[in-house]
Amino acid sequence: MTKKVAALDIGSNSFHMVIARVIGNNLQVISRHKQSVQLAMGLGDDFYLHESAIERGLKCLSMFAESLVDLEPQNIRSVATYTLRQAVNSDDFIEQARHVFPYPIEVVSGVEEARLIYMGVAHTQAFRGPQFVVDIGGGSTEFILGEGFECLELKSKHMGCISFSKRFFPNGEITAENFAAAELAAEQKLEAIVDLYRPDCWQRVIGTSGTIRSIEQVIVALMGEGLTPENLDLLIKKVLAFKNCAELNFPGLTADRKLIFVSGLAILKAIFKLFNIKMMIYGASALREGILFEMEHGFRHDDIRERTVMA
Repeated sequence: MTKKVAALDIGSNSFHMVIARVIGNNLQVISRHKQSVQLAMGLGDDFYLHESAIERGLKCLSMFAESLVDLEPQNIRSVATYTLRQAVNSDDFIEQARHVFPYPIEVVSGVEEARLIYMGVAHTQAFRGPQFVVDIGGGSTEFILGEGFECLELKSKHMGCISFSKRFFPNGEITAENFAAAELAAEQKLEAIVDLYRPDCWQRVIGTSGTIRSIEQVIVALMGEGLTPENLDLLIKKVLAFKNCAELNFPGLTADRKLIFVSGLAILKAIFKLFNIKMMIYGASALREGILFEMEHGFRHDDIRERTVMA
């Protein structure tokens, strides 16, 4: 017997939806959907979510709902993160969403977000040993230390590519001074948790989600290598040659990422520096995959490779 399940990640930058088919103890992805909504761009200093951002979010949810008509409601889980955690009128957004998206929306804490991110990694990346997972989102950044399916440390910090873009790169302006200010602010946010993620606590580092993916894609396109401190420094030098984010024309960098690319790069630079990371691997699975696997408890197998081959 097979059934379909769906997971929605209502993020601060993008909304993601994954629809999959459950066959026995296997999960087969049928389709993936992504829309750049940039919900956090509409979050004011008073933490009020502006109507224009709400309209963008509702339009995306309405589109997603059309793909869910043949699924049972109990097989759909929608999770909202930083922006709806912070917005004082998040209830208004959720109430309006009911008219176009007739499924519950769950606003999760930063720690729960981090746990779900790790579950997505743990279920799709076979690795024996402790690992450090980093996810830079639009409004927050999550840090997880885990081994197997167990989370050992979970932290969420209020810094993301959209919030830092608004604060340090107004109107997309790039200078060495505002880049240094963004990097320093990220370092200050991280000082309290540095000892929890010492290099002797993990054997590898995985970066997930769009910010780290876009940085890795540009580095690979320009240098033919991956995420290392040296390559980040080279990329930063190239970025500082531009005066505005809109002018960035790196291979692998999409138009919807330009305005938030530099802020994400500043955050990632601070992470590499404070946690003494020598190399980071990009992992394609994150929150939405974690949601899917949480919905089916039978998926918690130790041998991920065998499950993948069978699927």
